[in-house]
Amino acid sequence: MGWSAGLLAHEDGINDFGPRHRYLRPLGDGWQMVEIGLGWSEPPELGEPCRRLAKSTGRPVFAAAVHDSDYAVLGTAAGDEVGGPTIVNDYESPCCDEHERTRRPGPTNRPLGEVVAELVHWCGAAGLPGDARAIEAALMADVTADDLVFGLVRALGVPTIGRTLPRSVPVDQWPFSSVGHLFLQTQIAAVNREADGSRMKPWETAAVDVHAEVWAAAYRPDVDLESLARRIIEAQAAYDRARGKTGQRDVDLRELTDLLTADRLMSHAAEDSARASADRRAISGS
Repeated sequence: MGWSAGLLAHEDGINDFGPRHRYLRPLGDGWQMVEIGLGWSEPPELGEPCRRLAKSTGRPVFAAAVHDSDYAVLGTAAGDEVGGPTIVNDYESPCCDEHERTRRPGPTNRPLGEVVAELVHWCGAAGLPGDARAIEAALMADVTADDLVFGLVRALGVPTIGRTLPRSVPVDQWPFSSVGHLFLQTQIAAVNREADGSRMKPWETAAVDVHAEVWAAAYRPDVDLESLARRIIEAQAAYDRARGKTGQRDVDLRELTDLLTADRLMSHAAEDSARASADRRAISGS
């Protein structure tokens, strides 16, 4: 969560949190929230990304890394002042095999009062009317980590939590959705390279590049979808050739032609459904 005169997803430093800018929401008065899908990557350490983004925008930044809706790690920055990290909603280990682990509301690695004071101080730097009692209530709420984060954003004093903005690239629709699988294969290949000392192969470079292109274009209205789709198909073909598989490229190009002919390369129905689900998640705790 940060402030931007344009789109927060385009600010320098935002990719330090991860490249997959799945959802972008207006929060009012220039404040915005970017939901970033980490895929198979580990959540980043938040302090330095928060500081770099705050330097880019000139305004404070609040961030949360949510782990499978179980617990979250919070981070903040205002200027060069970095707060946290704060772990909230974590589980307590069971005393024995006969008992299940239980969730412990609130911060688990820092005193509650210290975290509340830090967030109130952050609100002051951000010019937001965050209230200590509301922030404490949000931190201690017995809800999933997703709901806790949205509740905390409200408590920080943003004017609203708006509906997700429409994306320019239908990232959940073929062929754009296939970059996720390709990128996973590059991560597996990177692990193997560490073991055998081999160099990055051409198909890996193509896959990494087109994955970055898709997500960089997600909120750019001037994106050339057809050109981007063709680069994805070529990257997939390079991966297939490296595995000794041929023939799928021609099939994919024919399917792309069919989508273009029917004007269905951008599926608004699928996009609207994904956004509606994300919007329901954001308001479920309100």
